[in-house]
Amino acid sequence: MVDWVVALLSGAGMALAYMVVRGFTPHAFKRDRSPTYRLSAGVALVVVSYVARSIYWEFTPMVFRSLDPAWWSIWFGMTGTAVNIIFTLIFLRGLYHLLVLLWLLIPARERGEWSVWQAPFYPDHNAFTRTVAQLRRRVGAKRGGRND
Repeated sequence: MVDWVVALLSGAGMALAYMVVRGFTPHAFKRDRSPTYRLSAGVALVVVSYVARSIYWEFTPMVFRSLDPAWWSIWFGMTGTAVNIIFTLIFLRGLYHLLVLLWLLIPARERGEWSVWQAPFYPDHNAFTRTVAQLRRRVGAKRGGRND
């Protein structure tokens, strides 16, 4: 019973994750190093790492155990937890893109004084406030100056 609840919740998570990745992917492949690229690549990689980890640790054991209980033991014996290294590297790369985005949100005249690793601590406001303000300006510019 618990396996099927996990499968249903994971399936819903996968559907939402697909929608998020699908929406960000066109921007993530532009590779123009813009804030839009950094946001898109970061979110897409973080979500892809979640999906890959979920497939490996939630769906694969359930499928293997339903076919033959020994299969998961055999498979896990061959791969072990080392596969988590791949998922974690994808996740870390996505987070790095998001840190660079935060750095790009620092005004150009002050950006040289801050590293990517210091960007989340930029003092004017918190990073979330800067991100929302910049997104509102961009959306307002595309709507013809309306900022509602």
